[in-house]
Amino acid sequence: MAQNTEIQDKTVKKVLEKSYPAAVKLWGIDSLSAKQNSPQFSGVVVKPEGIILTAAHAIHPGNFYRVRFPDGKTVRAKAMGRMGIKSMQGRPDIGMLKIIDSGTYPFAEMGWSDSMSIDNLCVSIAYPTTLDQDVPTIRVGKIATVLDPWGFMVSTCKMEPGDSGGPLFDNLGRVIAIHSRIAIDEDINYESPINLFREYWEYLQLPINYAELPSDKLQFTSDTLKDKLINNLNTAPHNLATKGIVEIVSKADKTKVIAFGTLIIPENKSRNSSWIVTKSSLLTNAVLVKIDGKLYNAKVFATSLPDDLALLKISKTDKEGISKTKDTESFENLGTLLISFLSDNKSELSSLGSNVFKFTVKPAKGYLGAGANFINGNITITSLGPDSPAVKAGLQVKDQVKYINGIAVVKPEDYGKELMQYMVGDTISIKGLRNEEEFICTAVLEKFPLSDHPSNKFKGGRSERFDNFESVFAHDAKLLPYQCGGPVFKDDGTFMGVNIARFSRTCSLAVPADVIFNFVESSLIK
Repeated sequence: MAQNTEIQDKTVKKVLEKSYPAAVKLWGIDSLSAKQNSPQFSGVVVKPEGIILTAAHAIHPGNFYRVRFPDGKTVRAKAMGRMGIKSMQGRPDIGMLKIIDSGTYPFAEMGWSDSMSIDNLCVSIAYPTTLDQDVPTIRVGKIATVLDPWGFMVSTCKMEPGDSGGPLFDNLGRVIAIHSRIAIDEDINYESPINLFREYWEYLQLPINYAELPSDKLQFTSDTLKDKLINNLNTAPHNLATKGIVEIVSKADKTKVIAFGTLIIPENKSRNSSWIVTKSSLLTNAVLVKIDGKLYNAKVFATSLPDDLALLKISKTDKEGISKTKDTESFENLGTLLISFLSDNKSELSSLGSNVFKFTVKPAKGYLGAGANFINGNITITSLGPDSPAVKAGLQVKDQVKYINGIAVVKPEDYGKELMQYMVGDTISIKGLRNEEEFICTAVLEKFPLSDHPSNKFKGGRSERFDNFESVFAHDAKLLPYQCGGPVFKDDGTFMGVNIARFSRTCSLAVPADVIFNFVESSLIK
């Protein structure tokens, strides 16, 4: 098993060396001001002159886009053709852009989607919006369906908004599909096969929004390297002991696991105590640590707000803990197999998706929940979100809004522009007319509610504290929120860190090992 993992890790490394530089992040820009005017999405350069493949639903023919390469270089591109929007709802959608700044660009080789077989290894390199990073994250999976009844390839490489248009590679580093859409099940991710791009290549080079697929298809040669494709080889190593993992339970309900913990052995060993690191925000006032069926009283000895860590002190246990070694964990080999130990000898496999980064999130724009249109020269409320701040403030449909915090809203764009100035928790006053009588109301803005998108419906949902960490790395483990606090290892037993949050459909976050040991040692010498 370990040999298979080593082979696959080396294979993924070669894929990234070959194709990572060609995976790009894109967003729409105004042709005059160059300001961003669309959400970000992903793509891949497949020709040195700057031909980019992406998803049709992310672009509009003739529009301009900013393209950012992983090395930080940015250029401009123009959208060419797209297919699969109108007559093919629920079918694969394909689009093309062309970089308009002169130059020669990193590019990935195109493969053949019909060469793939079920369980073949595949690698995703794309830019999920939720993480909002300037470099892509890596996900390693396998082909679940080569071609479903709707024309999609299906993979287990998890996607979410922002990944649309991103490339899926075979083990030779060739593009075999482009990310399109998802189901609720995290292992069902729909890909537009690369053969569609081959078949309609010449049509896609024209800036046309095709309502129908052209009747004639281009012919192309077959794959001469099909016999070089391999399956996803990763399975949980049988020889890796489940060291370091403990359960945290509530004193009020000793049967309910509220978090996992990681048993750490400090450099200055304590004879009478053992030390557990866990996720601080999961703890209740009184907790117990459960180790091999035995319960230990636990005291919160120290906490770290920047990384949501807590250090628990319990009486001495004989369970094997994790010690600091001279060998440092490496985050350079993205795509490496990781193992998160759970309870009852269970584990969750994942792939290292990123290097270590500081994860800060800009203050969120506030949500009012009152839709408005420009009717008969007035900004008029036309819809109200259920239980929204607008409803709580007493706003009603057909109200005419004249002022927000004393600023006049006259033109159609004034309403949204003024609301965008305020953050979650801000209080705004709204002055207007209702049935030709003046009214004033006050609203406290809240977080935007989650949309009904499948990416927000993954099992267990997000951790309550899922962002603003001082130091984390990303991987694609399917953790439930309470399963945070436990250790993450490489298959060779190298301790990589402690799971700290389930962040999104595609991503769990972990605090790296050096931060864990520094937290423990600094807490013990205070």
